[in-house]
Amino acid sequence: MKRNISDLLDTYMEEDVELEAETVLSPTRIKELTMNKLNQNQNHTEKKRGKHFPIRVLIAAAAVAALSATALAADIGGVGSTLQSYFAKEGESLSSAQIQVIDNLGATFSGGVTSEGATLTPLAAMADENVYYLRLRVEAPQGTVLPDLDEDTGYYQLFGGETENSMDLDLSAYGGEYAPGYWSDYTWLPDADPTDNVKEAVLRYQVPSEDGEADSRLKFNDGVSKPLTIHGLWIQSPDKGYTQVFGGTFTFDIGKNFESQSMALDCAGLSYHDETFDITSAPDSMTLSPLSLSCQYKCTLLENQWVGWGVGPIKIVLKDGTVFYDNAEGYSFTGNCLDDIPIADLPRSQEPSSSHRDIIVFDQPLDLTQVDYVEYGGERISVDTE
Repeated sequence: MKRNISDLLDTYMEEDVELEAETVLSPTRIKELTMNKLNQNQNHTEKKRGKHFPIRVLIAAAAVAALSATALAADIGGVGSTLQSYFAKEGESLSSAQIQVIDNLGATFSGGVTSEGATLTPLAAMADENVYYLRLRVEAPQGTVLPDLDEDTGYYQLFGGETENSMDLDLSAYGGEYAPGYWSDYTWLPDADPTDNVKEAVLRYQVPSEDGEADSRLKFNDGVSKPLTIHGLWIQSPDKGYTQVFGGTFTFDIGKNFESQSMALDCAGLSYHDETFDITSAPDSMTLSPLSLSCQYKCTLLENQWVGWGVGPIKIVLKDGTVFYDNAEGYSFTGNCLDDIPIADLPRSQEPSSSHRDIIVFDQPLDLTQVDYVEYGGERISVDTE
């Protein structure tokens, strides 16, 4: 299963829009181009994408050899200093310990890929078994300016309106009839100079939470080949039309081998019973890393077409008393329109039996040496960080 930000949108097909390379892409011009093309396009196709209907796209395997590597345009620091702006909240810096965590888990790249005058350069990456972060530098061809956009003029996208223009991570190296599923999104970083031809983004890939027997092949820090292919840069208008800024084929293998710092938590015999909905969860295993907490668990709510049930309330407390993570508030249901679902009538078992996987990705890196305990359903799990 692969889910992109675009999976939440109905898209219009957009192609064949020619941009003048020497013209600055002002917000007014962007909107004019997009709206004109929308008015001309009589045969648009609407796609409805859902949680259980991923779209996979083919990758041109021979493209890698045809591309030229370029040197990094600017010196960058360590992985921690390169990625910290993505994690820092409200302009604050991460602690020195958190930056060290990123340095320990991360890796840098030596160059990028140039195609049709544009260059995409992976700067730094960090990963654990469940989640992967990549800072990417996007450099348009000379003469093309990448101004800042807003909700009235559109959004930069690393994919176009057709499947052949999708951004894709090739996981075929894992073998099997189907490649492992994943979720993905990305965030554009603030631009110090919106009058030049450069933008930077952080791409995030995540192993999905699953109902039933989850596919456990994919691990983002295992060193298995993971070629990432991007076909250019587009601007998606507020009306969901796509205007291509530049095209090309940019493929680089992001499947580096990253250090694992995960630790298994002793959750034997623990369970959580929700009195409101009369549902019980019991974890089979819990694994903590600086980036995520993963759980394999069973519950008494059986699989159904409406909603799932989470692992239950989890809290992570540091040695100084700080609560690093707490999901104690709110329901454990996953799904929408709960008011319209007959919760009491959903199928259940007497004992926890249906298998699930839940992955909690943290907003900031966690220094494991500072963790005092993890609390599950009101019970403390000691964490040995020695």
